[in-house]
Amino acid sequence: MPLCLSKILRSIYSSLCSTSDSYSPSQTPLPSRHFDAFPLLQLPLVAMEHVLCMMNPFELIDVSLASSRAKTAVKNFSKTQKKFSVLFSVGGPSISLTREQMKWLYRLSSSEEEAGFLAYIYPYHNILNRENLVINVSKEPLKDIMKWFDYVKEVLNCQIDNVSFKLLPSSLENRRTTDWIAAQNSMVNEMEISNNVENLNDDVKYIMERIHVTGSLNLSIWKYKEDFRMEIPGKPYHLHINNSKFIDYDQLLRLKSPVIILRQSILTSQEINRFLKSWMSCETHLELEALKISISGPDAMNEIMDLPHEKTNDPELVEAFKSSPHHIQVKTEMFTIKRCDGKKRATVVQDRSTLYLLVH
Repeated sequence: MPLCLSKILRSIYSSLCSTSDSYSPSQTPLPSRHFDAFPLLQLPLVAMEHVLCMMNPFELIDVSLASSRAKTAVKNFSKTQKKFSVLFSVGGPSISLTREQMKWLYRLSSSEEEAGFLAYIYPYHNILNRENLVINVSKEPLKDIMKWFDYVKEVLNCQIDNVSFKLLPSSLENRRTTDWIAAQNSMVNEMEISNNVENLNDDVKYIMERIHVTGSLNLSIWKYKEDFRMEIPGKPYHLHINNSKFIDYDQLLRLKSPVIILRQSILTSQEINRFLKSWMSCETHLELEALKISISGPDAMNEIMDLPHEKTNDPELVEAFKSSPHHIQVKTEMFTIKRCDGKKRATVVQDRSTLYLLVH
């Protein structure tokens, strides 16, 4: 009868730990019970890879810590596997490793009460996903989790793809963390920045300057200085700003993202009208796919749509608005405008105090 995986893992660690010479950042609870030694490093390559394939990332990390030979074996194995998607969360702090429908989350806490290991199943998009959560205790959680990942990225051949950055009270810590992320990877796929402390606005600018986003950028910054201004560098595909009061008309024209969502916008009906006219004349936003922006109210549409348009009730467009990024049920009339080159159309609909635009 073959050994169960947990017994194999403990056996591997037991057989290797006596010669351990690897650096240990003490990241996960290591096996402590002893079983008959399982000679992992003596197996043929194919057999050894078969055993490693059965292990989750926490187990692979544990094995790699046993000795320099074990670390090399895990590193070589990881290079041939599909890479993990890595989310680094500053608030927590935590590192999430995701591959296919599986997620492994490692978090450090200063509270002894939170320490332990949990594994649970939760529904997501009608699929049962298994998530493993390890919580360890640290006197300096943020510093230690960054140290932990410096080791993990080498062993598992992965890099940070996504960042969730809840600004800390200390500006010095925010900048040190930003510099560490930028040193890992100056360009990430997704990033969320949240902040409700007014005197940290410059830290938000610093993050945006050092880390560029290619996929989704979500800014949840609730307090600005009165004269706060900030450019959005690069061209994140999906730009979502929950409090966009710092975005004026000129900056709107400079935004390059195909999908733009501006909540709590200060732009007037006249300015939104000018924006639509600039799109129609091919002056700006040739790559625009969707726009969501706050408006002053139902009457604003009369002024916004004071331009050549046609009304439509196309059921295909109604269905399109139900999908990403808008997810709305159209209940009012729709207006379609044309770009002067004839290559694109855009349909506009209003729902309460929000204008939705979809290019097709």
